[in-house]
Amino acid sequence: MLDKFFIIVTMVTVNPELGTDLYAFKKPYDTKEVCVKNLELNYNKYFTAAYNNYKGKLSPDKAYCISGELLKQVFEGNIASNDI
Repeated sequence: MLDKFFIIVTMVTVNPELGTDLYAFKKPYDTKEVCVKNLELNYNKYFTAAYNNYKGKLSPDKAYCISGELLKQVFEGNIASNDI
C-alpha cells in the first residue's frame, strides 16, 4: 500500500505550532492523478466526513492526495511540515 495514494483532510487548529489534526481516508488510489481527480469531484464529501469525524469541533482546512509512504511517516511521527 505504500505505492498507493490516499486523501487526507487537514483541520483548522487554534495553535498550529502544536501540530495539525488530520483525517485520512482508507481508500487507496493507484495514481496521484486519479486521487486528485476524485478529490476535485467530491471534495465536499471528504470535508463533511472529516468534520463529522471530529463531531463538529474542528473545521476542515485543506485536502491533499499523498503517497502511502508519506502517510506512513505521518502516522509514525517522522515527518516535517514541509514534506506535504
